[in-house]
Amino acid sequence: MSTISTKGTLHLNIIWHQHQPLYLDSDKDQLQGPWVRTHGTKDYYDMAAMLKDYPDVHCTFNLTSSLLWQLERYYIDRLKPFVNVRRNRINTDEFLTLWQGKTDPWIDLALKPTNTLDEHDLRFLLYDPWNALHITEVMIGRFPAYMALKEKVKRREHLSEQELREIKFWFFLAYFDPDFLEKKILLEDGITIDLTDLVTKTPDGMYILKKMIAEDDCNRIVAEMYKVMVNIIPIHQKLMQSGQIDITTTPFYHPILPLVYDNDLARVCQPNDSMPNRFQYPQDAHAQVAKAVTYFKDTFGQEPLGMWPSEGSVAHEVVTVFSKNGIQWIATDEKILTRSKPEHLSKCYPYRVGKDNTVAIVFRDTELSDKIAFAYQHFKGEDAAMDFVQSIMRYSSHANEPDRLVTVILDGENAWEWYRYENDGKGFLHALYRKLSRLFQENKLITVTMSEYIHGNKRRGVSPHPISSMREIEWLYPGSWINAKFDMWIGHLEKNQAWNYLLVAREDLESSGLPQPDPHAAVPTVNTRAWYSYQAWEAMYAAEGSDWFWWYGTQHSVPGGTKPFDLAFIRHLKNIYEFAKLAGGHVPNREFIQIVTERPAAQVAEQGVMVQHRRRV
Repeated sequence: MSTISTKGTLHLNIIWHQHQPLYLDSDKDQLQGPWVRTHGTKDYYDMAAMLKDYPDVHCTFNLTSSLLWQLERYYIDRLKPFVNVRRNRINTDEFLTLWQGKTDPWIDLALKPTNTLDEHDLRFLLYDPWNALHITEVMIGRFPAYMALKEKVKRREHLSEQELREIKFWFFLAYFDPDFLEKKILLEDGITIDLTDLVTKTPDGMYILKKMIAEDDCNRIVAEMYKVMVNIIPIHQKLMQSGQIDITTTPFYHPILPLVYDNDLARVCQPNDSMPNRFQYPQDAHAQVAKAVTYFKDTFGQEPLGMWPSEGSVAHEVVTVFSKNGIQWIATDEKILTRSKPEHLSKCYPYRVGKDNTVAIVFRDTELSDKIAFAYQHFKGEDAAMDFVQSIMRYSSHANEPDRLVTVILDGENAWEWYRYENDGKGFLHALYRKLSRLFQENKLITVTMSEYIHGNKRRGVSPHPISSMREIEWLYPGSWINAKFDMWIGHLEKNQAWNYLLVAREDLESSGLPQPDPHAAVPTVNTRAWYSYQAWEAMYAAEGSDWFWWYGTQHSVPGGTKPFDLAFIRHLKNIYEFAKLAGGHVPNREFIQIVTERPAAQVAEQGVMVQHRRRV
């Protein structure tokens, strides 16, 4: 009797991670960085929208709560009453009367007449660490007039009123996705955006202005920006409802969850590094996850099934935090798998982890992910897509092997700014999606979301893979997707000082008499004692975010230096005490001095700080 050999299906699990830290100075009620906006018009809408042309390609978008919250509160809610989307204009007088200094400072600069800008405005526009000339060398190279203005500012030459007007205009226009610059686009809400009367693309790929920029054009570009921003969540909702994409989230303020849970866990993966005083607050780790789940449900109408732990940071001890909040799957890097137990497990399969066996975990293929993030910027799009497809097909199952799942995870925003041959990586993405669609139609590969892989999708030929059927990870090694360590956030003199600051503030808040709020509860009425107490705890959670600790230490070179992140962290700490006192809490008077020793700004790269920040996969 002959036996029939079977061959498992190859599944590809692509997760585009999109995050921005909280740039809010809550004392001013104003964002201090423009990067939610710049990536909103350049990445967050079109990365999802382009999938409509490739219905056979399924993938996951991880949208962090701190990103979405800033998007909704400061770019949508505060602008909406003043924007006429049909006329593409904003009522400047009414908007500035109510919200000047309360949104994104570059919006105020765009709307104010250029001849009224004072010295403070000009410093902010031209010389602030996050000024209107921070853009990658690859991007600005496509806008020669913008680049010429930047060179003139670097030489400290006199700028005319018209040149200043063009700088504030370019800081918006250059961050629009190339599709918006080259053709009319119908957005998800039925409104069109068409910038082709302002800019044209030359045969050599350069973008030049078609008219002299007036103040009215600066007004218009803010309205056009709003039209894109207001459609980011709806396009994701539509694709999620159709089943083509899944949306996941991250602990609310993007903390390194194992370090918030117990920063002594870092001693396992960094046994030779000096460590700060022990910070051990499992209840805060729970609150960060629970708040993210609640916010996600309020935004998308359902609870998230998956979660990308901030920076892929995991530890066996924190798995229960996810399971108790209804999270069915998490992800990290393959370097964690190689150090976990049992040993010698393949990265081509998901596993179950935790006491109750209700959480699945997948491990990122480092090489494939980093090819997209770093290597393919030097390739033509078709060549890069072909290389990726050839690489992924090497993982195809052999006879009598089970289904395989290969996971690719990387930032879905900053990589594209460095693609030299095709603007914004569009040539690569379209070529990749075309090839993945063809492989699906040929029954050679299926792109899936993790939810689809676990629960199955009969229509697409995806069999269910219940978590209970997965092999168990007996012990999950503590570490992040960066070399299976936490040393980007702890173990350095400055980073440790920040943790010690954080511990002092956390102990003071716990002793203040202000109860830790229920993470699922509604926000109290504004300007009440309950609201001030809530704000004190929010400042605490914000200070636990990973982004501040990332920048401490001497391993980073960034234009403008790391001072903005240092100031943001100190501001969150100060807000804990200010809000606690307004709430009637008993807290001592504390002074937290600047941690960063003054280091010169980098001269080697003229690019936005957040570009460097997310280029670390």
